[in-house]
Amino acid sequence: YIFVLLIVLIVSGCFGHSQKILNLQDPAKIKVNHIAVLPMNHQDADGKAAQLLRTRISEEIYFKGYSRIPLETMDKKLATSPVDSNKEKKSFIAPEMLKNLTGADAGMYCTLTESHPLRFFYSPVKISVMCELRNTDNGDIIWKATSESTGRNFDLTRKGLERKKQETHEDLIDDVVQDIMKTLPDGPNLRN
Repeated sequence: YIFVLLIVLIVSGCFGHSQKILNLQDPAKIKVNHIAVLPMNHQDADGKAAQLLRTRISEEIYFKGYSRIPLETMDKKLATSPVDSNKEKKSFIAPEMLKNLTGADAGMYCTLTESHPLRFFYSPVKISVMCELRNTDNGDIIWKATSESTGRNFDLTRKGLERKKQETHEDLIDDVVQDIMKTLPDGPNLRN
């Protein structure tokens, strides 16, 4: 019985934070100094969650030892770029054009997917994030990671469930960002 209980606990722990990592290059071969974090491609997610995710990823890139282009600077350069003015299209800018606009060595392209069905007294919130670091010289994927996190909310009213969902968002985004950034190799500022 103890063995069965142990298996159940391990399997249930894996469902909360599943993570798939695809390491495309040896960390020592990643020759990236400056990273530009593009606006998030957010499918079925609100803009506030996407902006929070982008800010957290930008902060973590700095703490991993990479130079980053400030988000305000990125947004100004993207706003004046000849790319389609639709804000959703800014997350799909070609890596080569990104180099011309910002001088970055790589671009961080992320997609945020969110689901939060409302049920009677219960509302699970699931956030999935997939990030790719692309070389701005040739568009090759240097690094890629995926992570997801789920939160569960209970309340007697629909308004209470909505409030708890908003409170859960920040914790879930922090969990996902930490999982993803664990897989990103240390940058040149930490390797030297």
